[in-house]
Amino acid sequence: MRSLTVYIPGLFGPDIAIHPDDFPSLPSLNWMLSKGNHHISRSTSASYDLCELFGLIAKEENDLPIAAISRLIDDNQPSEGVWLRADPVHVRADRDGLILIDNNQFTISQHDALALASDINIILRPYELELEVPGPYRWYLRIKEELKIRTTPVDSIIGRDILPFMPSGDDCSNLIRLMNDIQMTLHNSDVNKKREQEKMLPINSLWFWGCGALPKNIEHQWSFIASDEILAKGLAMIAATPFNDLPDKYSEIRNMKTSYNKLLVINAFKKFSYYHDLEGWFEALVTYEENWFSPLRDALMRREIDQLHIKTDVSVINLSKGSRYKVWKKQKNIYKIKQ
Repeated sequence: MRSLTVYIPGLFGPDIAIHPDDFPSLPSLNWMLSKGNHHISRSTSASYDLCELFGLIAKEENDLPIAAISRLIDDNQPSEGVWLRADPVHVRADRDGLILIDNNQFTISQHDALALASDINIILRPYELELEVPGPYRWYLRIKEELKIRTTPVDSIIGRDILPFMPSGDDCSNLIRLMNDIQMTLHNSDVNKKREQEKMLPINSLWFWGCGALPKNIEHQWSFIASDEILAKGLAMIAATPFNDLPDKYSEIRNMKTSYNKLLVINAFKKFSYYHDLEGWFEALVTYEENWFSPLRDALMRREIDQLHIKTDVSVINLSKGSRYKVWKKQKNIYKIKQ
């Protein structure tokens, strides 16, 4: 059975009213939405959805170990111990609360990231902790022992008030106190003073999440994975599954020798939902219609694929090689699904 799963969080765009005449022409995507069987699958975190595709399920009292999994790729080696992601963010106060803004809305050089981390590490030394910065946007903190905490993935709260999503659990108080101390340190940082002078968003907080140790193995096996998401690459490495960076077009991977149970992860759409970027979303839809949705429809029509599963953060659309014969199904399009 030649099965292909395509995970596209944010496919249905920002949660704002849009007139149907404003949508671009999307014949292939709308055809798949019309012919497929839809199942509601609401989620709060794309990171957790991706882990579930590999058989990792979050327990109510614990995080999924996303920090250790992504660090496997960022540091290019297995990571012993317990790790926390400590992502640099900007928190803006407005009438809706303290709103988290991630690196989709700012840039930072590795030089400045290391300088900020150096300031933070001064206050971490009494705790015998040290912030690691293998790259400018994903920072890490190694914890001496497993903490009884539950954190919220950063992709769940971008553009939202952080206060309802602060760490919880028996050990949360020390972590929250540390976050507050770090905010004060960042406020006085020379790097941030310079950023503000240059009209750039200051990095005024860290968001802790994804606590845990690296899984020893993952039983769920895909035959092939392609993605533009570092977490998918880390999961593929643990699962010992062939991995490719996601190319610009489906045609560049359609001839891969593996013929069953492939997974594609397309990460390009999430940021448009986070920041209500309608123009960017429309442009992405047009690009992916030409390079991905149309070729995927053709592959299904030519029976190169027996089953196609399009998973989003709101639903799963299942298609098979016989879907084109379902002439009785009501016409759907992306506008109707958004309503």
